[in-house]
Amino acid sequence: MKSLFHDSYTRQMSLIVVVGLALSALVPATVQLFPGSAGFSVLAAAAVPFLLALALIIKPGIAGPNSGAVASTERLGSALLLYLSPVLLLNVVYPLVSPTMAAVDVDGVPLTLVVLASSITVPWMAQAACLPIYRVLGDLMAERNLEAITRKFCRYWPMMFVQSLPLVAVFAVPMWLASGWSATVMLDYVVLCVLHLLFVQSLVLANVANRRGLWAAAWSGYAAALFIAPTVWWLPPLVGTATQLLAMRSGLRHLGFTQRLGTRVFGLDLVRGLLMGAVLWADKFALFLVTKGDFNVVAVFAAMLPAVVAYNYYFVHLAPGVDRALNGLHRDIAAAPISALKGSSRRLSRVVDRSVLLTGAIAALLALSVSLVMSGVDPQQSLLAVAATLASWAFMVLTLLSYELDFIGEKTTPQIIGAVHLAVCVLAFAAGGLLGPLTGAAGGYLLLGAVDFVLIGIAWTLYKRHWSQPEYTLFWRHATTW
Repeated sequence: MKSLFHDSYTRQMSLIVVVGLALSALVPATVQLFPGSAGFSVLAAAAVPFLLALALIIKPGIAGPNSGAVASTERLGSALLLYLSPVLLLNVVYPLVSPTMAAVDVDGVPLTLVVLASSITVPWMAQAACLPIYRVLGDLMAERNLEAITRKFCRYWPMMFVQSLPLVAVFAVPMWLASGWSATVMLDYVVLCVLHLLFVQSLVLANVANRRGLWAAAWSGYAAALFIAPTVWWLPPLVGTATQLLAMRSGLRHLGFTQRLGTRVFGLDLVRGLLMGAVLWADKFALFLVTKGDFNVVAVFAAMLPAVVAYNYYFVHLAPGVDRALNGLHRDIAAAPISALKGSSRRLSRVVDRSVLLTGAIAALLALSVSLVMSGVDPQQSLLAVAATLASWAFMVLTLLSYELDFIGEKTTPQIIGAVHLAVCVLAFAAGGLLGPLTGAAGGYLLLGAVDFVLIGIAWTLYKRHWSQPEYTLFWRHATTW
């Protein structure tokens, strides 16, 4: 641990994390002690951490781990905005169409509730459903040969979609048991999940090929369909999928049902995706089951925003730097003398450490900003908003550490972390519901967040152990054959 804080950059980012999280935790108490502060002054104060986070995002050359990166601020900003298009578009469209959707019932259940159930299911399901596709395309991802990627994707996609369908049952059964919905309502929920499964798998091609414009086009089509016909609930995922089919039209002639992954390999990938995805997404699903959808959706979804923004920033801007440093180490392992490995190893470890810390710092500042905004807008929901925001920060950091462990070849540990998180998640929200409205969702997030901070300590220790000498870990895991 001591070696991590040997330079001013890592100390600064660590300090930002600690201060940002500590100040966020104090917001509910401040609102209670000074009720008048829950107004314009609180909203104005939220601008300070937001601007600091923005400075870290748009000025990576000042303090970022990839100083001297070729990407300009404009390119970084546009890429991040395109990558965040689903968050930006849906947060604008959903509030506009919710009244229209709420006026429609599906066998006595508001359509908004069915759509909400699907919305909290799909992100978690997508983590598992897309992982086998990335396995299939893995050998082509580095070259980014779009024609070859499209051809292989189209050969495997039909069967992988069929193989992924049991995932819908994994989520539909607990949803039915908890909600008590009729067969009609459950059928709509299942169809929505299936259509979204098709949609999210179609997005893999744009993601692998790094086509941010195509990714944004898919979500723009989705949002447009939702805005134009909010009660035609099956239309948005179909429109989004159609944009991707149009882009891969040259490869559609390769569609077929002959190419597939083995059942055992595919099944293991689904389980791995479910467990690793649970850290970031299981809380919303568990909360919906316990409350039957009766929770403060605005507070919970606003609490996700800092983690989502920082998480996407990592993959848009920081992950490519990690990949470059890793490829450099691979080359040195294969061809350079042993003396060169130490320098490459130090560079890689430094880039990975700084990337994780910078992401955590950005999320901590945004968490403070969101905590202040939510407390200013709705002081009664201050505790829930702050508890969910801090817990979401922990979810995001724990997910990143799990990915770094998985990336270096430590496959089992992230799954164990995900399983522990999932078990605690179910118990936390079940207990919160039993204890009554004074704790409820806020109590569940407080308990789950506390456990996840312990898991972060464990994951960080394991992460440092494996990444302190990556050349040896990667060599013994046959990294040069990846």
